[in-house]
Amino acid sequence: MRRDVLTKLADTALVALSCTGEAWPRTLLSETVIPDTWMGLVEQRDGRRRVVPAGEDPRPGSDDRLLLVRTQAVTVPLHVAERRASCGNLVAGSIALAVRWQARDDDLAALRQALMNQDELTLDRLAAALAAAGGAAALGRFVGEHRAEELMRADQREALGEFIGAQLRQFLFDTGLVLERVLRVEFASATLAQEEALRRQTTERVRQIKAREVVEQAATAATRRRLSDMTALLDKLKLVADADGQICWRDLLPALTPAERGRLLENLWRITPDRLVAKAIVAVVGAECVWLDPGEPERIIRRCRPGAELGGLRSVSFARTQNRLLVGAATGVWVLDAATGDVVGRHAVPGAVEPRSGFNAAAVVGDKLVATHSQLGCWCWPLDGAGAGQALLQPENGVPATIRAVTALPDGRVVFAADDSVLIYDTAGQRLGEMDTAGDTIHCLTVVDDAVFLGTAKGMLLRDTLDGSGGVWEVLHRAADRIESIVARRWNDLVEIVIPAGEQGVCGVYGEEGVVAPLLRTDTRIRRVWACDDLLVALNRVRDRLIVMNANTPARCGHDVPIARMLHEWVEDVCMVTAEVGAPPDETA
Repeated sequence: MRRDVLTKLADTALVALSCTGEAWPRTLLSETVIPDTWMGLVEQRDGRRRVVPAGEDPRPGSDDRLLLVRTQAVTVPLHVAERRASCGNLVAGSIALAVRWQARDDDLAALRQALMNQDELTLDRLAAALAAAGGAAALGRFVGEHRAEELMRADQREALGEFIGAQLRQFLFDTGLVLERVLRVEFASATLAQEEALRRQTTERVRQIKAREVVEQAATAATRRRLSDMTALLDKLKLVADADGQICWRDLLPALTPAERGRLLENLWRITPDRLVAKAIVAVVGAECVWLDPGEPERIIRRCRPGAELGGLRSVSFARTQNRLLVGAATGVWVLDAATGDVVGRHAVPGAVEPRSGFNAAAVVGDKLVATHSQLGCWCWPLDGAGAGQALLQPENGVPATIRAVTALPDGRVVFAADDSVLIYDTAGQRLGEMDTAGDTIHCLTVVDDAVFLGTAKGMLLRDTLDGSGGVWEVLHRAADRIESIVARRWNDLVEIVIPAGEQGVCGVYGEEGVVAPLLRTDTRIRRVWACDDLLVALNRVRDRLIVMNANTPARCGHDVPIARMLHEWVEDVCMVTAEVGAPPDETA
């Protein structure tokens, strides 16, 4: 039983221990000394006291009282719940005090009389006694006399030590305790953190506004310079045109130098009147179609999922006359209302087993829907769904390997690409013509009047008459990479072919004038592009970003839309929902 005293002294949570002299362990042949880091006070019944240092045997009598106290400083925590600082913020605090007893009989006797109402004084009991004696209240008053920011930013240890010592002077005297110093101070204020966060947000907002002002000023200056440049060119053209009211662009351009001609052409879409304007950008992303606002392209207007019956989605085209979206899937084509996203038609290839890809393009020809698919061929269905579809062309033994880019002509003919050939059909399935490019696979095509323009795997932009009477394809431009999309814009007699230009962004090609002009510059390689009179939309090579630029953008850089990050899917295809200028809202998306 007597050995229990020494065992208890090994407890790190014990601060002091009181026992009878009889409880101190004794041996006949050796001394029992007080362990290191402890000291003792022996009190006899007649009131005499003596201090015993570590390493000596206290030799208490059986009727004596022995008090054992740690010699090293003890770390005592002190806490205060949220209190209002002088600035009005709520602050919670936690400090750690280093306290100890000196090896003096008066101080150790005061400890036993004041705090040893039990045989053991633990760290928790000492902390509770210190808090109850006014330590917590003193810490709260200290908080109330200082600003929250001062408490949290400045070193308060010395000031707190003086303040707490003054407030606890009587308690320290009564217990024989000495407050050495404040070891640790931690203050926290949720209200100050919110206030500082709001201040940082406000500062950042002001910085952004100032940065935007700088950008806008630079953009305004660029616009003024361009308008000034264009004004000089247009004034020069006006002098030429005044003599003939019927004169067209092609007649005016020879009046300009080559450099002036290039500057005019690359800005032509900005300064000519708009006829067709974008009402929505529609992207096929994963299993859904997503409508984006052209003026605020990161804002999603509408989303819809046509369904899984036709397999994965591959492409989207806009039929303006019908105000329909034609969404190519693995085994068929969905027809959606461009204004609402409602499914109004589903056209499937009978008995098709889901292939590797999907219908890559679709068009409306009269009352028929025609679409191309590299594995299933070129198919035609009644647009109203009243009858089954028929194949205009189907691959045999994998030939042709690619069937793409179906385009409708005003006279009801259908034009599409099969490997390196342009095929012309009617909707009854009769082949009307064929034009080949001598081994260069066709990726895209468009038809303007009697001319057909092609983009090929070797990066060639080619042109020939639709009936092939030219006899040879004319090379309008050679790109560094394959050309996957092609858009024609027209102003009177002037045709602009808009194509992706890889690292150069987007270019406009003017075949008759022999000019290739930059329309959009980007920091990413461009894979495909779509255009109308007031908008350019480009898709980057990895299909995770759209770059959108409208005609009012001062510089040749668009708005970056991180669509893959927004929707967690890559972009399959994009189209624009367009309408004539001034069209009623219900005719657009």
